[in-house]
Amino acid sequence: MGGDNLTLVKLDRKQMGAYLCIASNDVPPAVSKRITLNVNFAPVIKVPNQLLGAPLGTDVHLECYVEAFPNTINYWIKNRGEMLLD
Repeated sequence: MGGDNLTLVKLDRKQMGAYLCIASNDVPPAVSKRITLNVNFAPVIKVPNQLLGAPLGTDVHLECYVEAFPNTINYWIKNRGEMLLD
């Protein structure tokens, strides 16, 4: 890509990352600047198992994976109201 500007249209999180702008005119040294692009996007939650069962008196491990930018504050709520603090 050549020129002074790089236009990215319809950004999504796949374009997020570091970009390097390099200027060179056959007179050493070439110079470069790094630009970090962050794309804000709403949280996406992936849950491997939506239904779990466990015998009475045993432990169970609930998992959910969250992707978002900026980072999220994650917490669990039981029965649509009681926040689990521990």
